[in-house]
Amino acid sequence: MYKLKCNIEEIKRAAEIAGGLRELAIKSGASYQSMLNWSKGRNNPNPMFCIKMEQAVDGKVTRKDIFPDFPWEKFKEEK
Repeated sequence: MYKLKCNIEEIKRAAEIAGGLRELAIKSGASYQSMLNWSKGRNNPNPMFCIKMEQAVDGKVTRKDIFPDFPWEKFKEEK
């Protein structure tokens, strides 16, 4: 299975906008440890967290910025 490439620079940019990794984690509902791992490229966030990060920074970093190759048009958001 092909593993999508996560753009960690965009996660870092989102963190800067949010006021740091801890703030981005709080605003997106992720743990700080997960956010730290994502920002260091240790593992990738699931698509729901990309959406939540996008919302946390008011769209200044988008889900497509974080995962440009993900088939977002086929992904259904849960409300």
